[in-house]
Amino acid sequence: MNQDNQIFNSFINTIVEKICLAIIIGGVYLLTFTSLLISGEFFFPFVALKALFFMGVVDIIFATYLILALSFPKYRPRVNILSISLLAFIGFSVISAVFGKDLFNSFWSKYERMTGLLVWFHLLAFFLVLYSVFKRKKDWIKIFTVSLIPYIIVSILSIMPKAGWGSPLEKYGFATKGGATLGNSSFLATYLLFGAFISLYLLINSFQEKKHIIARTFYGASFFIIIASLYYSTGRAATIAFFAGIIVLFLLKLIFQEKGFLKLAGKILLIILSLSFVVTIFFAAQPEDNAVKRVLAEKFSIASKDRILVWGIGIEGWKESPVLGWGPENFELAFTKYFKPVIFLQEEYGADLWYDRAHNIIVDMLVSRGIIGLLLYLGIFASVFWILFKKFKENKIEFLTFGIFSVVLISYFIQNLTVFDMIGSLLMFFLILGFVGSLDNKEIEERKEGVFRSWFALAGIAVLIPSLFYFVVQPARMNHRFIESMRLGAFESKERVKLFDEALEISPCGRYQVREYMDQFTIRLKDRDFAETIPVENQRIEMDFVAGELEKNISENPLRYSSYLKLGKLYNTYARLDLSKLDRSEEVLSKAIEVGPGNQQAYWILTQTYLFKQDFYKAAEISQQAIDLEPRVLYSHIIAMEVGKIISQFAGDNSVLEQKINQALSVNPEWENDLRSVLQR
Repeated sequence: MNQDNQIFNSFINTIVEKICLAIIIGGVYLLTFTSLLISGEFFFPFVALKALFFMGVVDIIFATYLILALSFPKYRPRVNILSISLLAFIGFSVISAVFGKDLFNSFWSKYERMTGLLVWFHLLAFFLVLYSVFKRKKDWIKIFTVSLIPYIIVSILSIMPKAGWGSPLEKYGFATKGGATLGNSSFLATYLLFGAFISLYLLINSFQEKKHIIARTFYGASFFIIIASLYYSTGRAATIAFFAGIIVLFLLKLIFQEKGFLKLAGKILLIILSLSFVVTIFFAAQPEDNAVKRVLAEKFSIASKDRILVWGIGIEGWKESPVLGWGPENFELAFTKYFKPVIFLQEEYGADLWYDRAHNIIVDMLVSRGIIGLLLYLGIFASVFWILFKKFKENKIEFLTFGIFSVVLISYFIQNLTVFDMIGSLLMFFLILGFVGSLDNKEIEERKEGVFRSWFALAGIAVLIPSLFYFVVQPARMNHRFIESMRLGAFESKERVKLFDEALEISPCGRYQVREYMDQFTIRLKDRDFAETIPVENQRIEMDFVAGELEKNISENPLRYSSYLKLGKLYNTYARLDLSKLDRSEEVLSKAIEVGPGNQQAYWILTQTYLFKQDFYKAAEISQQAIDLEPRVLYSHIIAMEVGKIISQFAGDNSVLEQKINQALSVNPEWENDLRSVLQR
């Protein structure tokens, strides 16, 4: 009888192990296709679906992994320097968030980015599963091979418009900005960077292991398709980083696989290349103009003046909280506080007014997590290089593995000095980390045979269901409900408000951003002709609701400059129906100036508020303050002239208007035609 029980238990254990492995392997394969997901049914269609899909699949494979690890000791992770580095970085990120400026935003992020702590926790779980389950090279060859399929699809989609065939995605209404399913050429290039090195690794490995001609052809074709897509993308930083990585790979080969003069030459050239890189970064980061910055901006379209300016703003923000930072996802708060008025100069700085990232991984880490967070982040890379170097010196891995996976992370870090991560690149980054971690995660020898117990399954389910429901299903429902509300017509205010309210009740994910986007309809009410077609009751219902939600935004986080602006604009619009709203508009916009004293937008809107209140001289005072911030911004002078016109009309004296005109022309005589058009309105 005991023998029968043993046979039965052994059979159950085998079945459980195979089922768990099948789910995990299938899930990992499926995750490599995340980059292809896009849906017009989601708010931020290129981002939200990818992130929610990633978290949902990770929830499933991690819950399955818990069952596997509890039942079979050989799948339990071994602590190594990489796992410690990741735990330390993410653990410190939590501390930074708790003591930062906005814990809520640090955790949830927003639908436009989806890179808050919630996603990082899932990335950590993804890493844990990868390096604990996949310990053989052939397992990883399969994963990397499968990952090339979506790479090929994305590459072809990005190349098609360049070849004059048009974009299939744009035919369905998706504005891809040259990024295919990634939605942006920079995000596409970062994603392709990983694919280029992975396909190169597989191609060379297929020759070394004398794989079948079909495999070699597939890897070769994949490599050239991905490289073509990378080259023709406008993501210059990733393209340069790839070719720099190839040079570094060649030099590493000289250093570690050659002798005598070639070995020495490799070392000298690598030192020269490294010093050149450091010097380039140093001069590119300088506030004053120099030859290096001009070459980078003009020849390679990187390190432009606006990015350098934003990096400087970030450094100022970091100085306010140098140790812990402002908290993950909170760069935008530092940016608005230390905003530079010169950003509005279109020709010099591009007039891009909203930055929630520094477009530089070092500055981003300093602002969000402080100096400790940056050092811990760099520690992740250092631990990867240590494992690869150690395994190479121990002859546990060949040079190809050591070289390629060292260089891919070097290239990835270099290109991140001018861009930032999204879920597509983060997924690939952690896929590489999982592979390297598996190299230093020997199987634990089982002293006894694995045993499955029913409560192990209950443990997995207990983790899966709450996480899947609260962090995937509910945010997806909330996102979709919000899209439904935005599709309603102008006369459906009650229905839209109801859907708005339901969306916010379903999930807190991206709540700040969703509230701010609710004003899209109320913005149209500024158009008097449009507003006159909408019943007053409908206008009040919608504006009351949106105003209430924006009030919650600034109550929950008094540093959200964008919410102050939107609320001030809304109250100015509402004043057509209720003049008492102007008092609250004045309060809100005055507070906005305190939060972002260098940003002219609040001054412009507050000037409008005082005009509506017929406090013309106060309007003139505020408009002049905007000019004083940066006299070279034309729009500030136009606002001041509008005020001058009104004062002149009421006072019957054109001196104020003439003064404003002369002031503007003294700054830039070429504005004369623009100013005349204002006078003729």
